[in-house]
Parts: sequence; C-alpha cells; structure tokens
Amino acid sequence: MSWHTMEFKSVTSDLNANIDEGLSFDEASARLEKYGPNLLKTKKGVSPWRLLADQFKNIIVGLLIAATVISFLLGETIEAAAILVVIVLNALLGFITEYRAEQAMDALKKMVSTKAKVLRGGKATQIHAEKIVPGDILILEEGDRVAADGRLFKADNLSAIESSLTGESEAVFKSIDKLEDPDEAIGDRVNMVYMGTSVARGSGKALVVATGQATEMGNITKLLAETETGQTPLEKRLNTLSRSLVFVTLAVTVVVAVFGIITGRPLITMLYTAIALAISAVPEGLPAVATITLAIGMKRMARQKAIIRRLPAVESLGSTTFICTDKTGTITENQMTLEQIWMPGELISISGEGYRPEGKFTHNDQTIEPGNHLKMFLRAGLLSSTASLQNTEQGEWEIIGDPTEGSLVVAADKAGLNREKLTLDGYKIAREIPFSSEEKRMAIYYELPDGKRAVFVKGAPSIVLNSCTKLQNKGEQEELNEKARKRVTQVNDEMGNEGLRVLGLAYKEVEDVSEDPYKDLVFLGLTGILDPPRKEAAEAIAEARAAGIQVTVITGDQPTTAAAIGKRIGLITDTVKDKVLTGKELAHLSEIELKEKVRSTRIFARVSPENKLDIVKALQKKGEIVAMTGDGVNDAPALKKADVSVSMGITGTMVAREASDMVLSDDNFATIVKAVRQGRVIFQNIKKFIHYLFSCNLSEIFVIFIAIIAGLPVPLLALHLLWLNLITDVFPALSLGFEPSERNVMRHPPRDPGERILTRPFQWRILIQALILAAGTLGAYLYALQSFASVEVARTVAFLTLAFGQVIHVFNVRRVNAFGLERSILKNPYLIGALAITTVLQLVAVYVPFFNLVLRTVPPSPTMWLMVVLGSVIPALLIQVANKLPFVQEERPLRPEKAQQPVPAEALFLAPAGPLDMERVFAKAWNWLHRLRQ
Repeated sequence: MSWHTMEFKSVTSDLNANIDEGLSFDEASARLEKYGPNLLKTKKGVSPWRLLADQFKNIIVGLLIAATVISFLLGETIEAAAILVVIVLNALLGFITEYRAEQAMDALKKMVSTKAKVLRGGKATQIHAEKIVPGDILILEEGDRVAADGRLFKADNLSAIESSLTGESEAVFKSIDKLEDPDEAIGDRVNMVYMGTSVARGSGKALVVATGQATEMGNITKLLAETETGQTPLEKRLNTLSRSLVFVTLAVTVVVAVFGIITGRPLITMLYTAIALAISAVPEGLPAVATITLAIGMKRMARQKAIIRRLPAVESLGSTTFICTDKTGTITENQMTLEQIWMPGELISISGEGYRPEGKFTHNDQTIEPGNHLKMFLRAGLLSSTASLQNTEQGEWEIIGDPTEGSLVVAADKAGLNREKLTLDGYKIAREIPFSSEEKRMAIYYELPDGKRAVFVKGAPSIVLNSCTKLQNKGEQEELNEKARKRVTQVNDEMGNEGLRVLGLAYKEVEDVSEDPYKDLVFLGLTGILDPPRKEAAEAIAEARAAGIQVTVITGDQPTTAAAIGKRIGLITDTVKDKVLTGKELAHLSEIELKEKVRSTRIFARVSPENKLDIVKALQKKGEIVAMTGDGVNDAPALKKADVSVSMGITGTMVAREASDMVLSDDNFATIVKAVRQGRVIFQNIKKFIHYLFSCNLSEIFVIFIAIIAGLPVPLLALHLLWLNLITDVFPALSLGFEPSERNVMRHPPRDPGERILTRPFQWRILIQALILAAGTLGAYLYALQSFASVEVARTVAFLTLAFGQVIHVFNVRRVNAFGLERSILKNPYLIGALAITTVLQLVAVYVPFFNLVLRTVPPSPTMWLMVVLGSVIPALLIQVANKLPFVQEERPLRPEKAQQPVPAEALFLAPAGPLDMERVFAKAWNWLHRLRQ
C-alpha cells in the first residue's frame, strides 16, 4: 500500500492502532501469530557436503570416472587407481579453496542490535525486534536502528541515514505531512521510516505498517530470491569445451577400435588401445590445473584485499565489458567533507581525507594558516552543530550524529578547534532550537568566555540570508546591501551546480536566550559539503577505459550530486550525451529504449533496486559481461544477477556480501580494476595450459593413431600415456598458472563474451604443433625400431622423445610468437621447478628397475639418447617456423599506449627482456660496443 500518500487517520484506522496507548500485550501476541515474526528470510550458507559434491559436476570428471570404471572392469587396476587419485585430488583442492572462502565470509558477519522501543499498554517498552507487529508504535531516538517500516506521526528534528537501502549518502530529514505522488522514490518518502536504516539525529514516533518480508527490505530479499544466478563466462567456455571433448573422445575411440578390428587386430588388444586413446584424448590434468590456476588468482587477490567466494569469478573479471558501480561508499568515501568555504571576497579550499582531522587550507592555490576571521567562521560552524568526532579503538575516525554536521566539526578540528577545547575555554550551551525541515535552519545559544551571549545559526543559504541584515567581511561588519545579497546568491548557485551541499552560517550577540534567533543576524559565509570521491577512483576508471571497459555509476543520490562526482572522476564531461538518467525516466522507457540507453548513459541517479536489476539485465541482453559493485541492501538483487558481483567488506551489508562473488575487505574501488587485470592474466594462463595440454594430448593420439594405420606396433602403452598425462603434462601445465602478467594485458579490449576458448586459429595452432611433436616422436621410434629390432627399446625411445619434446614445448606455449626461453622465466620459479621435477621423474621412469618393470622400459644407451634429443629438439624449432603461418595468428587489436619520451640506448640496455627481439638485441649490442670504445 502507498502508506505515504494516505491521511494518517486512514492509516491508524486500517491498522486499528492507538497512537496514545499502543497495542495491548494480548493484541500484540495475536498479531504476532497472524503476521509472523519480524524477520527477513536469510540464505543458509553452502554446506561442506554441497561444496564437495559440486566439485564432481564436471563433464571431464565424468569422463575420468567412466575411464576408471572401464579400467577396473578390464583388470587394469593400476591405470584405474591412478585416474581415481587425480579425481580425488582435484575435488579436494576445489573444496578446500571454496570452503576457506566461505569461512572468510563468516568472519565478516557482524552482530546487529535486535532490540527496539515500542509503546505497549501505554508504556514505553524495549522488546526484541522480531516481536514487532503492524500497529505497534515505534519510539525513535538518535542512534537507533529502525526495526520495521513505519509512517511517522511525530518528528522532532528527525533525520535518518538510508544509504543501505537507497544509496543516498546524506541524512534525510523527516516530516509527518502526507505526500501526493504514489510513485515517489523511497528516498523521497520523508514521512516514512524503513527497516535497516538508522536515526541520525532528533527523535520521533512511527506507526508500524509493515514487518518482516512485507517491508521494503523484505521486497529486496524477494527480488534476490527470484533472481537467478547465471554461469560465469569461464564456466560456460569450459563446459562447451568439455562437451566437445566428450564427442572427440568417443569418436576417436570408436574409429580406432573399428579400424583395428577391420584390419584383423585382436579384439582385446583394440579394447586396451581404445582405452589408451581415451586416456590420451581426455586431459586428466585439466580440472586440477583449472582449479589450481584459479586458486592462484584467488590467493593473489587476497593479498590485494579481495576475498573471492567463487573461483570462476577470478577469471570472469577479465572478461568484464561493463562495470556498474554504486557511488556511495564505493566511488566515494561515504564521509561528508567540507571542501569549500566562501566568505566575502575569499574562496577557501580544504584538503584532507574523510573524517580524519588532517588537512590544509588554501586560498588562490596558496596554503594559508587559518586567521582570526576564518577561525571565527569555523568556530561558528562547530558551535551550531551537535555532531561529535571520535577516534575508534581501530584508529579510525567516525562521526556520532548527522554526517553533514560532522563535516563542519572535522573542518574546525583541522584548524585546531574542537568542542572539548571550546568548553574548557568557557563556551557553554544555553539553549538549542533543533533543525526543522519546514524552516530549514537551526540555532544554538551559547554563553561566551567573556560573559556575553551569542546565537549561532546554520541552514539553507536563502533562508539564513533573509534573516541577516549585516555581513562579516574580514573581521568587520558591513551592511548587507542588495549587491552583496546577489553575490551570495550567485555563489550559492555556483556551488550547488558543482554538486556541493551548501549551508549558510550566521550569528549575532544577544542579551537573553529568549531573543528571536532569526532576526538581524550577521552573515558569515557559505560552506560547500560533498561526499568526496576516493583518490584512487579516477585513476582506476581511466585504466578500465584504457582496457576497453565501460564504467557506469548507479546511485540513489540526486542527479546534480552524482554528476558532480562523475565529472571529478572523469566519468562524464559536458559533451557526453545522455550523461545522467533518473529512476523515474528509466521507468518510462520501453525495453528496446532501455537497451539503447544503458550503453550510452554513464550515470543513473535516484534509482530503485528494481531499476538496478533492469539495468544489469538490459546490458546482459546486449551481450555485455557485467560486473556489479555495491555495498547496500539495495544493491543485492543486481549483484546476484550480474556476471561478477563485488561487495564491500567494511561498509557493505551482509545481504550484499552474501549475494556477491567477491568481497573487497578494504572497500577500495581501485581493487576492482586490479582484479580485472588479474582476471585477464588468469585467462591468459588458462589458455596457455589448455594450449599445452591439448597439443601434448593430441600429439599422443597422433602417435598411436598413425602407428595403427601404418601397421606398426603401438609406440606407447596405456601406462606410458597415463604417465605422460599425469607427470610430464601436469607439472609444467600447473606452473603455467603462475606465469606473470604480460606487458600489454591491459591494452587489449575485453574478450568477446561469445568467444570460444578454442578459436579457429588456436585450433590450427594446436593441431599443427601436435602433428610436429608426433612426427618427431614417430621418427625417433621408427629409427629405433629399425636400429635395435626391439619393441621395448623403441617404445622407450618414443616414451622419452615425446616426454622431453613436451617439456621443451613449454617454451613454445609461454609466448605466442616467440620462444619463451628468456629472462622473464626467473619470475616464475615454479616453472623452473616443474621442469626439473619432470626431468628427474622421467629419468626415474627409465633407470629405476621397479619402474622398468611396471612401465616396461629399458635404461637408454647413448645412441638412444641421441635419438631422443634429435626427436625432441627439432620439432621445437619447426614449431617456431610454423607459428609464423598466417592462419594460426590470433589478431586482437592493441589500444595505443600513452605518448612517451624517446627512450635512450642505455635505458634499452637496462630494460627487462621480453621474447627474443632482434631489434632490441642489436640496440643493446651497439650501445655496449659504444661504451667499450669510449
């Protein structure tokens, strides 16, 4: 119901309420039975068993399980046990990383107040908030958390902070008057209070109209429950890839088995061969390597103050094309700050961050020390406010009371003025006239140290100005003539257009506290207050744009305030089309119009949770990968719908955190762009290990397939293939997950959301490289077969040749168009270790008698080693030549780098080396020779 548009008598009648006595205890119990407890439905945490079960919901894992069963049935227990170990290890790894993320989320949960004051049986009573029912009378005081939705019928200087619900950063002043517009935005329903908000100042009483799921907060949780969580881009790509592997595996197995049987090979031999080919076709290491690579990204993100709740979200950030971010507490500090002071003839700027009482005063770009007239202005701001500043046990500064008043208190403290000091000096409050939303001003009388009295006033500039007859100008009082009034009005308009919240300050000496406080005042000047953007926000947005990512701010704030912040962070300019769109305008757009507007609009203001959800859906329908950031309950449905959801760990609500994939423990927007960079690095590394695993596995298939077609003995046994897949392939592939970022990672535009991992050029590259690796192995195998006339010897040569060929192949994979054996390998010690471990294990496989028996290998002779070296090194060289073929090139445009100064030769010499670059080599050599000659 539109409670805010109803006459209050109608509200009390509909709810059968008594505002003087409240509900009786019996009636309250009956209503509790009827409406249920005042609780929101909360999402249960994911159980450990569910997390563990999810690790097996993977097509490749299913294939491996099938291969395990078949191997057991055929009596190949060693192969079956080995595959089973891989499955279990992968599941445990994924389970441990995601379980730790859930534990980290539990650590962020904070207890909130569960008590509320109500009128029951004519007496003020404190009860558990869950027992509040419609018809109760809420008693509200400064600092209280509102426990239910209510219609106000008493409001004494009452204001509420509703940022968690609406995104509005400023406290909202409340009134009891009936409103007319039934579609009024929640933030503009000033005669209502809502569950989850808090009282900033003043007191009041409200008639409870909704509890639990019927509240506005409950509506948001309903949206949250109705919003489906989609798969991340990586999950979609890997699922597509996995389905393709199923068909490839079945096709290869059937073709080879049928071909072998037709050519007269024994049935049991072909079954073993088919299993061996299935083992080759399925990259056993893919689930483990994918999980570990994402876990590496998760660990790196944790170091950068981000908690990843779902592993695939790490990579998905790298696919992001749109970042939809909340303003309050995400782009901005969520700490109202006094930035400008205008006094006649002077415009003074104040620096500093948030509520920390540190900063400088500047005039005409020159730092100044606060003089007497500036201190008088700051003192008036402090004395006309009731908020206080305190330092928490954690060393953080916070405001008790109204945030806007808090900005005046902090500014005064920057000049060495604080309430405690003024009290010691002899300033004593004599009377307070609280702020009234009707009069838009407040006054506080003081007894001064010299025994005189004065009243200090602040409020809306036009209201305060109309109460003044004089002007304070650099310590002297002047008559406030028409010219001066116009100048004040002009400055007020200019500051307002910049998105600043402007207050006027005035004072006068009085004989008695009964004297009219709003008559014949002396005007002191204007204050410009704003919730400032985080210092890292502008740079982060610029970096995102350079990477081809659009940033859109979605906020509950006023359009002028949002636009001012947008200009400061470089999000919009005066020439940008469709700069700001409001929630009301959004509601009148058709679905087609909305799809067009969402891409060009940079700021959405005064939006509802439904609006935010519609924006995310519209962008996704346009094919965008959307990352949504937010910290309030109002953000939760859109967070859940987004491809990647990011919430704030400090200021964020639990509802927002539970709906998100990633939680920023430092609430820093810039961390999101760092996450995007890390996501791109992760995708690069995932693509590298897919490149490596697929080309290696395909080479094994070619070796066996070609040998069968040629009528040769099978070059590799099933255990050989399993050894290669689990030892030779997995360790180097795992190490590729630790590869550092390439230099141009943030100069590429985002990947096409529909782009497959295996693009056509990528498929050709893998195919050609696999054929070359297989050719080297088959060449060495054939030569050994003819030279030694022993299948065991020839198989050992083939086994070693393919193993070391795959080891060297790592360097083909590290760099797309170069051989990756260069200095950057030192940044990845895991790769060096993996190559060393693989080499040692390969030697163990052919020199240790036990493994000779199990793997059916023989210790290699020097002649055999020569065959192995030639068969593994020559393919690596041929692959470098094949990489130059045009149809294997994956072209992705680079965005131009910022203009730079010419780099001197000595800087070239000291620059970090990338892939082999002959131009760089010659430049360094020439520079070195020049130095030697000197």
